[in-house]
Amino acid sequence: MKAWPAFERALCNFLLLISGLTLAFMFLFTLTNVVMRAFGKPIVGDFEIISFLGAVVIGFAIPYTSMLKGHIDVDFLLMMLPRKVSNRIKVATRIIGIGLFLWISWNFVLMSFDLLKTKEVTPVFRMPYYPISFGLAFCCLIQCLTFISQILKLVGDRNG
Repeated sequence: MKAWPAFERALCNFLLLISGLTLAFMFLFTLTNVVMRAFGKPIVGDFEIISFLGAVVIGFAIPYTSMLKGHIDVDFLLMMLPRKVSNRIKVATRIIGIGLFLWISWNFVLMSFDLLKTKEVTPVFRMPYYPISFGLAFCCLIQCLTFISQILKLVGDRNG
């Protein structure tokens, strides 16, 4: 059973690496654009690039943040409840989260196939949209795995 947490950690770390490298590229790209604007030669299509990269940064960082429990958590009410009740509420919210992220992932997949079929591309660079939406669908599935892992930890908690 130790292989599962290691696999989850490695996968989330890999997605975080992609997110971090993308964020660093966004920084360099924006800096270059600002400098080039000062010389009257801005990068054409900068909004397209930054929009794509922003989606990658946010989407690919969600599973890692969730694995670390770094999202906003209003737990002052849960701390007042008995541990067993608190764990049950946490399991229920993770199950709802799994349903939500499966639905989001499914819709990203449908949108991706629609974008692929229509061959829709960005106006300036003519880049296709579908790779980003497929990537976000994948990240949503990994988020579901992270929730499953958290549920398994909560269910295995014998102290409550």
